[in-house]
Amino acid sequence: MKKYNFLPLFLLSLTFLFLPGNSYYETLNLTPAVSKTTSFEGFPSLPPLPQKRLNLPISLSAKASLLLDYSSGVVFWRQNEEEKLPPASLTKLITALIVLEEMDKEQVVTVNRVENYGQVMGLTVGEQIKVGDLLKALLIFSANDAAYALADAYPGGREAFISRANVRVQELGLKNTHFVNPNGEDNPNHYSTAWDLARLAQRLWRFEEFRQIVSQNQTLVCDVNGLVCHPLYTTDELLGEFPGLVGGKTGFTEQAGECFLSFWELDGVRLLSVVLGSGDRFGDTQKLLQWGLTSFDYSPVEAVSFIQEDSIAGR
Repeated sequence: MKKYNFLPLFLLSLTFLFLPGNSYYETLNLTPAVSKTTSFEGFPSLPPLPQKRLNLPISLSAKASLLLDYSSGVVFWRQNEEEKLPPASLTKLITALIVLEEMDKEQVVTVNRVENYGQVMGLTVGEQIKVGDLLKALLIFSANDAAYALADAYPGGREAFISRANVRVQELGLKNTHFVNPNGEDNPNHYSTAWDLARLAQRLWRFEEFRQIVSQNQTLVCDVNGLVCHPLYTTDELLGEFPGLVGGKTGFTEQAGECFLSFWELDGVRLLSVVLGSGDRFGDTQKLLQWGLTSFDYSPVEAVSFIQEDSIAGR
């Protein structure tokens, strides 16, 4: 697996100092729309917010990107964050949310049809496997057949699952998101934004089970009889290789390009990054994180708060 380190990226970032800038600092507004005494849904008051220290440029291949402190809600970097784009397998975040909020993880699913599109774990018709194990395959291995098996197991079946997913994103205030499948296959009516996906991810981060699953490099799940087992390996090449990464979700289709959403925790700093339509999702994410760590001074934030639309600086 490819190794990564900070020093080359920092040196590379310095080479951009004298290149013509784009809108990254023009659009960055660190005057927070929330004060440090504001609380979200019962969370404790926030300490002082991060302060800009350096004006380092950054160059990314992604069509849209976002970097924010997911405790305070302060946005450090935003690029086309509200542009509707195909999310590829980041779609599986809403699939996971519906499962975590509404389905019994001990429920046994009997696979009644198999989808062999793209990345699959190898389910077979008639196989019986628990919802919780399908959730692991969904998030660690990004298994499309697991996504469809979960949707089929939802009360009312696949169509009801997709309908519920679209209602749920509206309930969360994700105004520029619409899904037509549970796994992220390209479709003109299947889209989201970096902004909406970040908010969705913050909702998911509240679930300990989600945090535990996405932190795993690999696992093994078996059918209920223990006769058929599926080794699952993470699609996240930075997990375990890049300091501070505590979880993430990858995505790729021909139309969507490379996508990656990731959570970072370093010395009390909690960052959430999103890249969509990238030519190098892991490289872009590294650049984005390095830029954030070298451009700001931080105060540790103890409480993880859910981002609300009116709480984001620079909106």
